[in-house]
Amino acid sequence: MLLDLNEDFATEHWQKRISRIGWLSTSMVHDLRNPLGTVVAGAEMLMQLDPAPTHVKRLATNIYRAAGRMRELLTDLTDASRGDQSTFELCDIDDVINTASAAALLTAEKHSVQILNAVPGGIKLLLERSRMECVFFNLITNALEAMPDGGQIRIGARIADQSVFIDVEDTGPGIPDAIRDRLFEPFVTLGKDRGLGLGLTLSRQTVLDHGGDLRLEPAAGARFVIRLPLNPSQASSLTSPSACPTHVSTKP
Repeated sequence: MLLDLNEDFATEHWQKRISRIGWLSTSMVHDLRNPLGTVVAGAEMLMQLDPAPTHVKRLATNIYRAAGRMRELLTDLTDASRGDQSTFELCDIDDVINTASAAALLTAEKHSVQILNAVPGGIKLLLERSRMECVFFNLITNALEAMPDGGQIRIGARIADQSVFIDVEDTGPGIPDAIRDRLFEPFVTLGKDRGLGLGLTLSRQTVLDHGGDLRLEPAAGARFVIRLPLNPSQASSLTSPSACPTHVSTKP
């Protein structure tokens, strides 16, 4: 009887958490559309200034691209709330990672963090692109926040068992033991002042929705591994990839 009561309490607890996530998504879609439109319009005006310093145009371009990704994410949230079917497209995973890295590049430069991408081109997967970009952006920005005094973020990939495994590893202090087992639960945070503790929860759910998984592996810093299934034709033609790390650059 006691076991049943505990299970009922746990079920009710998770239902309340899921309900809060649903309410948060609806609120975000409603409240962000207007200010996001202002950001887009301002970025467009800065991009069209002539003459304008190169660094101003570069910053405006990054703002415009980031706002575009936010619009795509809001559309995804709206579609999910309506039960609309998700749209998958064939994407080069290296291109997806580079786009996410580019969005975080200014912050990385500010904190003297190198983003080293050793994922070769040519690995094409069926993805919801905007959602998967958000996964990598979340992992990269989490790593940046863990290394305010500089470091490296290394991203690599390998092919095995009809899947591609993508590693995102940083040289920061790593994940505290106290939360390692609960890291992917909603509202578990690493102590961020304004963090909601939803980033890794939503990231893992996105990867699960793609038929893969996201897990934490032992390392000196934080090391996350994303597994995504390959298309049968890709699995038969690709071998385990290797490449020299490259610095991410987004200068227009």
